[in-house]
Amino acid sequence: MRKRNTLFFVVPLIILALLFAGYYGWTRWNHAATPCGAGNFTILCMGDSITAEGYPAVLSKILKRHGYKNFCVRNLGRKGNNSGEYLHYLRKHPELLNGRVNMVLLQLGTNDVRIDHDHTDIQAFMAHIRQIVEIIRERQPKAHIYLGTIPPILKDVPGYFDKTSRQRVRMEINPQIAVLAHRLHCVRVDVYRAFKGHPEWVGRDGIHPTKAGTRELAKVYFRAIQPGIARILGVIHVTLPPGFHDRVVFQSDVEGDTEIYLLTKKGLHKLTDNTYPDEYPVASPDGKKILYMTKPGKTWELAIYFLGRKKSKIVLNISPYNTYVPAWCPDGTHIVFATDKWGKSELALYNLKTCRLTRLTDTIGKNTLPDCAPDGRTIVFTGNRGFGWHIYKLDLKSGKIVRLTHKRGNCRPHVSPDGKWIAFVKENHGKSDIFLMRPDGTGMHSLTKDPGHWEYYPAWSRDGKRVYFSKSIKHRGAPWHLWVINADGTHAFRITNGFSKDRFANAF
Repeated sequence: MRKRNTLFFVVPLIILALLFAGYYGWTRWNHAATPCGAGNFTILCMGDSITAEGYPAVLSKILKRHGYKNFCVRNLGRKGNNSGEYLHYLRKHPELLNGRVNMVLLQLGTNDVRIDHDHTDIQAFMAHIRQIVEIIRERQPKAHIYLGTIPPILKDVPGYFDKTSRQRVRMEINPQIAVLAHRLHCVRVDVYRAFKGHPEWVGRDGIHPTKAGTRELAKVYFRAIQPGIARILGVIHVTLPPGFHDRVVFQSDVEGDTEIYLLTKKGLHKLTDNTYPDEYPVASPDGKKILYMTKPGKTWELAIYFLGRKKSKIVLNISPYNTYVPAWCPDGTHIVFATDKWGKSELALYNLKTCRLTRLTDTIGKNTLPDCAPDGRTIVFTGNRGFGWHIYKLDLKSGKIVRLTHKRGNCRPHVSPDGKWIAFVKENHGKSDIFLMRPDGTGMHSLTKDPGHWEYYPAWSRDGKRVYFSKSIKHRGAPWHLWVINADGTHAFRITNGFSKDRFANAF
């Protein structure tokens, strides 16, 4: 009797569990297969369990955090699939490629190096990837396709992966993915290189990413697709203000890493183009050179871009120390910058002709973000003595330092061409505005007066009549756009628009 009663309760529970599992599986399938809305930018993440287990969801969050709206990321990962099984899956379900697709991220190959029945020889693997790409191109001829390499396999899994699997990843599969990416006109995403040296990103099974690894994998793909997004969307939209006659250099991450751009009345011109960050451009007094900070290795260095020759040259590298946020002196032969050479951020002066380096500050706290006054006798900068950030003035002859601001939360000073005003950033009710003050700290007043946004990175026009700056709804995690405003606070004008961070303008 007790046994019958037990069955009476257990059987309905089993049925309910099966119904729930079926419903969950159906809704999950429906969610994965349903095309995105007509106005969305659609990214399909295709692959094995490395895809199925979650990086597409993180990628979607990263896109939103960077201001990319109306983006739809669909997870079409299949646990346990090798390239042949995924090819069969795609042929059986062509509706997966319905609707407009902008990008496809393909992460396959891990299961192909297994030692059980999933084992795939290299020629078959290459044929499978070719056919998958052909199917995608047939149904989505305008989609950009990205081929990801396999992350490192860190240990043996009895019956599934062994030493030969690890060798095949490094010596066979990943090199052929690079070949396929070239031949099929796809973009290779080097996941292996990104994960190499980071065992903490791979779980105990030695194969699947941890939660941290999943985040990093999403970041790897985000960095890879950003240039493609820029090309498809044309992210930087420029509108020149009335009467514009300046030349303005600034940095933008429109194509992923930050590069230097030049804006003239003829339009926008990209100056640097590489795989590492170039930031904080400042034009020389004669307008022929652009000084900026760059990071081709482990430390920040200073470089000059020669506008006439359209070439760059490293001018200061004191590795293992960093040199950053530079500014020109009026004579055009000296530059000032911040460096950690002396254990913290201090200011230094460098003679480009004699290569002589001179320390300028030696104080408690940090000193950074210098700018030279037109008379060549003083430098204004941002300093922190443990009581918040303030604007300071340094007399180069005497070495005397004077604090110009009294309430904390001030930074990034920039002196007007006539030396009569200093534009700077001031925290204002949880945001920031651009303020002006006299070189002695008097006459302080707000220029931008927008409590709903962050205004940062001020720089004067060459005639001193306008101030360029950047504006964002958030200090971090949102786009920054270039603006210009008259020195009397009238006629604020938005110059750039899009999803990128356009910052550190400098006019000449």
